Amino acid sequence: MGKRKNTEDGEGSTGIPESRYDARALRHLINAGESASEIMEKLSIKHKQTLRQHVLKLINDDKQYYEVRGLYMKTSSRPKVKKNGVLCINLKGVKFDGREVIEGDEFVVNIEDDHIMLRMS
Repeated sequence: MGKRKNTEDGEGSTGIPESRYDARALRHLINAGESASEIMEKLSIKHKQTLRQHVLKLINDDKQYYEVRGLYMKTSSRPKVKKNGVLCINLKGVKFDGREVIEGDEFVVNIEDDHIMLRMS
């Protein structure tokens, strides 16, 4: 049989340190009006999904709804570069010159300074 990893040091089964749920600190930061990114930095939370789980647990514990600014932002309006440099942009519902974007439409991409511009071809 394999050895178990030491979970007393705050490490999970993968050996990656887990963030600890601290209801009092999380409640204080939410009531102070901190944003999701600020809370993640102060509580050393690396993933937004972990913060979501902590907030849901706090809501369940307190039986009170808490809203955290920036926790449930739609990613379609804020695309990020993924592995291998791939940038995915969701254009569903976007209109160019009054025409909706459909499958097979092609675009010309221009990069100027810090702007990426799409032009329908």
